[in-house]
Amino acid sequence: MPEAFFKGYWMLTNRCNLDCGYCVLEDAPHQLRRELDLDGKKALVSHLYRLGFRRLTLSGGEVLIMGKRPPAQFVDLLRHLRGYRSPEPKENLEVEVYTNGTFLDDAVADEMAGVVDLVAITVDSHRDELLTRIGRNHGRWRNYFERAVEVCGRLTRRGIGVKLHSVVGTSNPHTLGDEVSAILDTIEANGGRIDTWKFYQYMSYDAPERDGRHAIGGMDYGRSMERVARALEGRGVALHFKDNGEMNASLFNILSYGNAQYMRQGDTWSTSRRTEDLRSYASMAELFARTDIDEAMFRRFHQVHR
Repeated sequence: MPEAFFKGYWMLTNRCNLDCGYCVLEDAPHQLRRELDLDGKKALVSHLYRLGFRRLTLSGGEVLIMGKRPPAQFVDLLRHLRGYRSPEPKENLEVEVYTNGTFLDDAVADEMAGVVDLVAITVDSHRDELLTRIGRNHGRWRNYFERAVEVCGRLTRRGIGVKLHSVVGTSNPHTLGDEVSAILDTIEANGGRIDTWKFYQYMSYDAPERDGRHAIGGMDYGRSMERVARALEGRGVALHFKDNGEMNASLFNILSYGNAQYMRQGDTWSTSRRTEDLRSYASMAELFARTDIDEAMFRRFHQVHR
């Protein structure tokens, strides 16, 4: 049994069907060729479990469209993950999924039941004009907010926890406080229940053009979050306000090709570091010894207690 237990955020694929302007991920062919195949993904799950990871957050890109014929490979991976579920807390692998929900139909939701503990859907606004401008109403994937509302109800009916994410940038800081109640009302009226809502300050990616379009200062972010907190007071939803400081300090992204991205103090996105393939480390002690990861900081944000 490992000495300690950890949680990991795994960007399974860069592939995505939407075109959100603030997203930094590239789904160019050379990026997709580096992605682990399905057997590689299963092997990494098994190795992370041996290292002591007992909570995995599966993200993308859009996680459900990994591989060919989506969401077939995602469902296959879910069935592999089912083998790591246990009534014994120290043996159970908790699973969270971050998704835009566009492929999350009844059949996928049925596969998630009993495997996935929590699903997070990103909702930056309920205004169709803004969602189109952001890139969430993209191609044939129109009516994004209506789809998200349907998915929240679909998951709640199966006993799967639902979380909302909102990215706070230049497009929504002055309006989000006025929208959150209506967003929550609409979801609840359609049978959904929201457990947690996380609000991310747009993070700089050292890309001046993109940052200039989306970056928001700490004071504006703070004022916006004060309005959000007042609007949602008493609604029974746990709120998490994740600013740039926390984003940088907690960064440990397991990438689609099996390495992990992390930062040391003073790093920015473009100077962030990479581990070797995580399957090359026999233990977390070896991972810390072979890299310059700040172990105390890693444990602060990624160690879980069972």
